[in-house]
Amino acid sequence: MPKKRFSKKFEVHYYEINTLQEATLLSLLNYLEDSAISHSAFAGYGVNELMAADSGWVLNRWSLKIDRFPKLGEEITVETWPSSFERFYGNREFAILDSSGKTIVKAASIWIYFNIKKRRPMRIPAEMGDAYGIEETRAFEQPFTDLDFDFESEYTEEFSIKRSDIDTNNHVNNKKYVEWIMETVPQEIYDNYKVTSVQIIYRKEASLGTIIKSDCAIDRDYTQGLRIFHRIWDRDTGLELASAETIWQKILP
Repeated sequence: MPKKRFSKKFEVHYYEINTLQEATLLSLLNYLEDSAISHSAFAGYGVNELMAADSGWVLNRWSLKIDRFPKLGEEITVETWPSSFERFYGNREFAILDSSGKTIVKAASIWIYFNIKKRRPMRIPAEMGDAYGIEETRAFEQPFTDLDFDFESEYTEEFSIKRSDIDTNNHVNNKKYVEWIMETVPQEIYDNYKVTSVQIIYRKEASLGTIIKSDCAIDRDYTQGLRIFHRIWDRDTGLELASAETIWQKILP
């Protein structure tokens, strides 16, 4: 029986930090994604094996809760495990631990097993679950929320999809959407708050050369910090590509 939880260590480097000398949100996502890829390779389903079968994993959802961001030079450990495989959906959980073993970040994700050539989901082979080993423990007790909200935009930015945004599945890498989301947040929020929760749903693929719009609005009725609604959409077609919610807490002096 294969080991159920896969662990990988990282050191926070200078190019991964912000002005507070803490790892950025994108750096955290890089640690998580890199751990998932390494786990797949360990289980015998690495990038080359998947591509040979015209298959790959496409991210459908992220949910992160951040107690604190690791700092420059800090060594952290990412633990990851699949909690279920159902038809073409895979649920993958994560925990980031500091050097003392304390969990500082939790994350949950849903991935779709995908036929790259036909551009449609395909059933997860039964032997894949055996290779990974399933641990039913979830990072969060509460289920994913729909993020099916509508809002009037307060802040908007435009971005053009470049070759450097495309991944091995020939679509925009999931972390790029998070970058577009965060770039739309006003500077005064960045200067005075830290993001402590992120939820994002990926709804449509985006292709090279597309002009996308990222917009957001602040939820004025939220009382447990600062909540921001986000939306990414294709400027020319009007199709919504992703929606997200971020929660921010005031930086203490």
